[in-house]
Amino acid sequence: MDHEEVIPNLPIYKAAMNDDWDSVEHIFDDDPQKLDARVTSWWETPLQIAVGTNSSHRFVTKLVNRIVETDVERLRTKSWWGNTALHYAAKIGNTRDARLLVSKDPGITQITNTEGYTALKLAARYGKHDTLWYLLEVTKDEVGEDGTGPYTGVSGADLIALTITAGLCDVALYLVRRYPNLVTQKDGNEQTALQVLATKPNVFPSGSQLGTLQQLIYSWITVNLEESSDNYPMESGKDGGSMTPKMVNSSFRSFFSKLILLIAPCTKDIYRMKQKHFQTQKLVERMCSIVMEKGSHTIAWDVLGTAVSTAVQHGIYELIKTCVQTYPDIVWYDHGGLYLFIAAIRYRQEKVFNLVYQMTGHKVFTATQNPNEDNPLHIAGRLSPLHRLKTVSGPALQMQRELQWFKEVEKHVEPSYKEALNKDQKTPRMVFTEAHKDLLEEGETWMKETSSSSTVVGALVVTMAFAAAFTAPGGNTNTGSPLFLSDGTFLLFIVSDAIALFSSTTSVLMFLAILTSRYAEEDFFYALPKRMMIALVSLFLSLAATMTAFSATLALVLRDQIPWIAAPVTLMASVPVTLFAMLQFPLLVELVYSTYGQNIFHKENNVLLK
Repeated sequence: MDHEEVIPNLPIYKAAMNDDWDSVEHIFDDDPQKLDARVTSWWETPLQIAVGTNSSHRFVTKLVNRIVETDVERLRTKSWWGNTALHYAAKIGNTRDARLLVSKDPGITQITNTEGYTALKLAARYGKHDTLWYLLEVTKDEVGEDGTGPYTGVSGADLIALTITAGLCDVALYLVRRYPNLVTQKDGNEQTALQVLATKPNVFPSGSQLGTLQQLIYSWITVNLEESSDNYPMESGKDGGSMTPKMVNSSFRSFFSKLILLIAPCTKDIYRMKQKHFQTQKLVERMCSIVMEKGSHTIAWDVLGTAVSTAVQHGIYELIKTCVQTYPDIVWYDHGGLYLFIAAIRYRQEKVFNLVYQMTGHKVFTATQNPNEDNPLHIAGRLSPLHRLKTVSGPALQMQRELQWFKEVEKHVEPSYKEALNKDQKTPRMVFTEAHKDLLEEGETWMKETSSSSTVVGALVVTMAFAAAFTAPGGNTNTGSPLFLSDGTFLLFIVSDAIALFSSTTSVLMFLAILTSRYAEEDFFYALPKRMMIALVSLFLSLAATMTAFSATLALVLRDQIPWIAAPVTLMASVPVTLFAMLQFPLLVELVYSTYGQNIFHKENNVLLK
């Protein structure tokens, strides 16, 4: 590279960066060759630097007009990497300057850099939505200087793959509808567009993490797309003018959706998310339809099969379901010796495995056969991939989840599989025990450490509550009766103290039961989580009751001297109780949901996958 021009051209570089045309105009007047001079060691021109700032618009306008007056071809001057000024505009999303460049030189859109990227592909690569839409309008479907077209072959496949990778599903849907042949083309990585989409769980509902309130808002918001009429059809009544229940419900949902967006602007993110999900579903359906229109088993097997085998690794059951509905035989696609549901077991994707419940009975058992020596139950007995194991917190709950998987797969395999030997002469249960040996030890350690520390707290509460029962506030009468026996506040003290004593004793007993457990594999499925739940709830009640008893005692003793003492004492007493709840409640909720909540294995809907 030639570096000798860089320092002399430094004033031009700074002017381009700062949108300062006036300070360098005389330089261009004196030497027009400076209009496209190399101002950096990477051969970048003043125009490329100014366009790249996305702020020096006046400088760009003046410079472009001056260049066009001399030679319009100089707009195509390339940097070291073969990028024109339009490439820079595409890379940073500078639509304003891109329009100016194309208006002066329409053919600049067909220029490729050293990597074979047109400005269009570069905008797709960096996810510049508005600039990409504009370049789609002006980039012609013709063979470029490198002998390829932007919308055909590997170049076209690269374009749609980059668009999908950037999450721009609306653009991808446009490309598929206008250039349907792109669906069966493979990009530079030998992947189809559908296979690339199968690596993007975040553009599907199953890959979006929403809280309870967000899920409620998501379910009520309606998307504003032309295709939305497919989901909310308008039906006319017999008289041709009355509103049917479906029309009323659709209108109400639309009104409610607009009201939510108006009142709570933060819900716009949820709206955009649902809009993207809707576009993605339309994209998958359209791709599958185009594949089937080819009428070729080989093409369908390649495009749909590779997409399904990729989607199962990411748990995108929506894409898999659409592919299976489009071409049912795709469940037999063999990827690395694993059929669809075998792969779902291997990668611990319960939403994909749940599609078993929507299949006909004869296919369920056949789909869980494995041509290799390990049967599905052996695979279920192996340890989950780490990223799937971490979907639940703590080794105890992780062990419980592994047991849930093993027992679920056991329901769907042939009885002979349960005691079958693999190539290592091991049964599925032997494989499970060996694979989960370390996790079992970690779960045992976690349970014991949690129980030991909690037992100390529970024992302290037992001691305090027991002693308080025989040390009545205010003292006793000559007959031994408490002085405040007839007072309502004293009654609150006695009841709270009794609750504290009973609940803390219960928590201590449950924690002791955990400590003395045999810690067998099956114990983690139900017994140990149940004991931990009871112990934690009892400990929380004992702490809350202890604080209530303490507050009642202070109010009872000091109310004559400090009448307002009850309010601040109650407020302060609620602090430790609240802290305990905040720290332990997430664990308790996860324990309850994992043990007593809806099974992770269930039928998603009534659609039959034949």
